[in-house]
Amino acid sequence: MLKLSLNRKQSSLHAMLICLTVLFVAAQLSLFLVHYAVSELIDSLVNTSIALQLLHPVILIPVFVFVILQVAAYAIFVLWIWFISVSFGELLRFRKTVTYWLGLMIWGAGCAAILVLNKYYYPDSLFAKLLNKSTFIMEHNIAIIIAVSAFLAIVTLGAYINYFLYRRHLRAGTILLVLAAVMAVSIIYDMKLSSVVPGKKTLSGDKPNIILIGLDSLRPDFTHYYGNPSILTPNIDSFLQGSTVFNQAYTPLARTFPAWVSILTSKHPKHSLARNNLVDPANIVTNDTIAKRMREAGYETIYATDEKRFSNITSDYGFDRVVGPGMGVNDFLLGGLSDFPLSNLLVNLPFGRFLFPFNYGNRAAAITYEPDRFLQLVKAGLADRQDKPVFLAVHLCLSHWPFTWARDGQNSHFLMADQYRSAVQGVDRQLGELLQILKENGLLENSLVVLLSDHGTGLGLPGDRIISEKTYQGDPRELKLIQKLKLSSAQGFSTDKKDYAINTSYGQGTNVLGLKQYHVLLAFRRYGGQLPVQQINEPASLLDIAPTILDFQGFSPMNNIDGVSLFGYFSGSSRKPDSQRALFLETGDSMSEIETDHIYIQKVIKHEIGVYEINPQNGLLRMNPIAEKSVIKNKQLAVMWQGWYLARYPAHLEKKLVLEKGKTKSRPLYVRKSFVIPPYYVLANLKTGQWTIGLSSQLAKKAPVDQLLRRLKGLYGDEITS
Repeated sequence: MLKLSLNRKQSSLHAMLICLTVLFVAAQLSLFLVHYAVSELIDSLVNTSIALQLLHPVILIPVFVFVILQVAAYAIFVLWIWFISVSFGELLRFRKTVTYWLGLMIWGAGCAAILVLNKYYYPDSLFAKLLNKSTFIMEHNIAIIIAVSAFLAIVTLGAYINYFLYRRHLRAGTILLVLAAVMAVSIIYDMKLSSVVPGKKTLSGDKPNIILIGLDSLRPDFTHYYGNPSILTPNIDSFLQGSTVFNQAYTPLARTFPAWVSILTSKHPKHSLARNNLVDPANIVTNDTIAKRMREAGYETIYATDEKRFSNITSDYGFDRVVGPGMGVNDFLLGGLSDFPLSNLLVNLPFGRFLFPFNYGNRAAAITYEPDRFLQLVKAGLADRQDKPVFLAVHLCLSHWPFTWARDGQNSHFLMADQYRSAVQGVDRQLGELLQILKENGLLENSLVVLLSDHGTGLGLPGDRIISEKTYQGDPRELKLIQKLKLSSAQGFSTDKKDYAINTSYGQGTNVLGLKQYHVLLAFRRYGGQLPVQQINEPASLLDIAPTILDFQGFSPMNNIDGVSLFGYFSGSSRKPDSQRALFLETGDSMSEIETDHIYIQKVIKHEIGVYEINPQNGLLRMNPIAEKSVIKNKQLAVMWQGWYLARYPAHLEKKLVLEKGKTKSRPLYVRKSFVIPPYYVLANLKTGQWTIGLSSQLAKKAPVDQLLRRLKGLYGDEITS
């Protein structure tokens, strides 16, 4: 009878734990839905064609698995609380009522542990920010962690003493022991990956490894090497100090995907058709890439990146393997919108790479991103490589917006430029660790390593655009044509807000006059061989990387490319690129939501959600054809040649308040009307900083305008209608 009564009380405790946990999860969901404005996103989604496409199994199955994992995690949590409560109570011979209340107390401690640990490891998560509103928790978070952890450890230990001594609750205890053993094995496996992986040694006569390392959004002027005293970049500096560095290197389009397609194909976006992020892969010209050439030459080709939301580089470009988090629409759904405390704590555990493939090592999931987790994926990929020379491309996105990551230690009051500085220093440390991994794997004994950035970024700093009201040489009335930054977002260091509104910019690929967005890092270094250590001040482009590598290898050049080989600078031969070559630049899509110092991803998604569709075969997002045509039509285009810079702005609509005719002065009526602003040109002298709007000013008469126009129209053709 006593046993039956106890079983009833245990059953009552189990039911109560389930109810409390359901309420705990429901509260999380409610706060999550409100904070991330999920209902607004759903409303926006319902009115788009993408809504039905989300029902494909390739998308639903990972979402279903993610939900099941959440349920399973809380089921294990409830089982653990029930087991240690009942078993510990039996060990100390508690009455059933005491055991019941002990179980509720342990449940509260367990929930508290989840929340405070989430706050400690992921301080930017929603639930960490909610706890920050409590001064007591802010001041005593570590003490709370120690207290609840000690309490839970004691009762768990007591429960297992009862389990082993008296052989009670064997089923629940065994399940939890097995799960603990699995976790221990995964930790040991993770530690094994963290140790030195024996490298495959290469003989002196073997082909050199070719390694490309990209640092996302890195502006050269935000490195110590280029004279910025406020930033420490020892690993970048050390690499550059032993390299051939191209000081005047640019990307043709300041977005990650078009930049990497340009690197791999040596084709300008106009010719490769990669005119924006997430364009339809079926339309991109990938028949001849540097990766395919290297694979044909006997190389194993690997591409690794920690951010795939907007840059879908797949095996179609010639890679045997693509390393990194999962790719596709679930990168957005699961990688970017899964901020829950328990799953946050599980993501970066060793088994997280298998259970949470869209979150583990994913820079897009900034709240839980740990730089070394992605490097673990790289280690695992290199450990499985074949006995071949390697063509390896690794792209690190820590220096990309939002410039924060888990436990980055940034001050909450940092301005965007300060956040970016911290992120650059973070990616510098990650670069140092990556180079050490390559060294441990024997990949730096005989290799050519290219260090690059895919693009820069506009940070709202004075001078981010090459124009200034002080150096304007044309009709002052034309200045109204130039897009100006809202004065409300002017940074505290701006002393001349009138001029600041003109000569700054935000984002990547948003404005061709913002050359800080297009200026990139580009350096070549030879390990196990000789290349001159020098700085080159002639124009260069990301388009030049592939032909330079092929020339270095002595392989036949690629056909119909826009890049040129820079190998002449290494070999000392006269076969160097034309120092007067023209470089062409263009924008991607843009919107006011990303041209600001406070970017809200929910607003960006809401604005952009209607322009994408989903490939049901692989779950990859792609821009629909109508949106892609609109982006191309509204591109800003530019040519840089002989120290001159000519930019073409497309026609656009502008809304103004005008006085409606026929109304008296006593009762004026203003209405908002749209006006078509025709295309116009901006001409700038890069040496003097002088610039003008239009091509009829005195400055324009001194410039080689006809030659600039001929080159611009020669590339873009019918896209330039006037």
